[in-house]
Amino acid sequence: LDLEAKFYKAVTGEDITTDELYKRAAKIMTLQRANTVRGMTDKDGKMGCNDCRTIHDVITQWPFTKDPDKEPFTKGTDKMEKEDFQKGLTMLYEKFGWDSEKGCPTADCLDYYGMDDVKAELQSLNLLP
Repeated sequence: LDLEAKFYKAVTGEDITTDELYKRAAKIMTLQRANTVRGMTDKDGKMGCNDCRTIHDVITQWPFTKDPDKEPFTKGTDKMEKEDFQKGLTMLYEKFGWDSEKGCPTADCLDYYGMDDVKAELQSLNLLP
């Protein structure tokens, strides 16, 4: 990403470190996630839902059930294990500073990125964990 930081400087004129570039990218992802929480509907169709793990971040069952005669992570299959998928989600949530159970931004995370307006809105909608 050092090269991307140099490209960023060439386009914007702003000198930025690779770490700052990472932080800005994570901030963008967190804003996108906050918008998802605000506009996502829950299982009853009500708009505004912060349970991303069970409502949004789900995949079809075939990666877990395909190739019934093969074990996950063996040659000749891309079959997965449900527990590994869930562990991966938890790791992703924690990397971004989101709630590890629900997968949505926390107040502390929004504070870290200086997103006071987003925090206030999610708080007013009772969407912070």
